[in-house]
Amino acid sequence: MRATSHRSHTFTPAAAFAVLVLAGAGVSIAHADASENAEIAAVRHAGITPTEAVTRAEKHTGGRAFGMGLEVAHRGTWYEVQLDVHGRPVLARIDPQNGAWLGSSPAHGEDAQGMHSLSGRKLSLNRAIAAAEHAGHGRALEAGPFGHGKAAHYDVDVVRSDGRVTHLSVDPDSGAVRTTPDNEID
Repeated sequence: MRATSHRSHTFTPAAAFAVLVLAGAGVSIAHADASENAEIAAVRHAGITPTEAVTRAEKHTGGRAFGMGLEVAHRGTWYEVQLDVHGRPVLARIDPQNGAWLGSSPAHGEDAQGMHSLSGRKLSLNRAIAAAEHAGHGRALEAGPFGHGKAAHYDVDVVRSDGRVTHLSVDPDSGAVRTTPDNEID
């Protein structure tokens, strides 16, 4: 995962189930590791959308989201939303099935990086996710800032209906979406 969030790589019964769901759907397991496959299955079957998770986290904290991802770990599955809350990086967790608030904690390390990369730019994270989901014909798995200065943009991974992940870049001013070059992928 990008520098904007933390990814757990523990293979659990939930991950095993997700891999079985993917295999049953005919998705090639060779294209991603078990953890990513579990996350792909979870985002495809989530009860709420990534933009709903971001909106709930922003309302609950009063902050502005700058990154999000869906996490699958031995403790469960949740949307992880990175926020700037009054100048402090915060990591919020939202239940992907019902949108319930699961808690928050200060963000550190990779989870705090990129907080100011897109400050002052026109497009919110939610609008960038919506643009990428429309262009990629699916749901966002993760999204966040990438790069610095004028080259900074939102990097969004979208899970298509066939289970494959499309890597997209969204301009933070115009909302233009393009395929992300291979050198920017994980």
